[in-house]
Amino acid sequence: MKLSDKLLTTRTAKKLSKQEVADMLGMDVTTYGRVEAGKRNLEIDKLKLLPEALDIKVEEILDLLEIDKGNIFNINNGEHATGSGIGNVENFYTESKETLAEIKNLYTELLKQKDMMINHLKQENEALKSALKK
Repeated sequence: MKLSDKLLTTRTAKKLSKQEVADMLGMDVTTYGRVEAGKRNLEIDKLKLLPEALDIKVEEILDLLEIDKGNIFNINNGEHATGSGIGNVENFYTESKETLAEIKNLYTELLKQKDMMINHLKQENEALKSALKK
């Protein structure tokens, strides 16, 4: 599902008009209509408002951005600098989850190795104690 499809289905499910959503995002209803139709992309500052405006989880938006790559996003840096660029939208949420899982796996493996080393040292310690007693 693309972001534009998610916007349409969520808006209609919540029985909101295009005008209501456009107002929540602080944009013109015609512009929002183009976004919902997939003919225009959202600016990042508007994208940030979606979860609250449509009462959906941030993760849902991030997952849709992973699927809907190659979009053009306008970047507005305060009042002074604006620009736009074409590029892949990376799903940093998924990337972070994968990295976290990898770190957790490495940590678990290190714990196993530590436990094995402790057991080995205990056995060695017992063997040395036995040798000293003889």
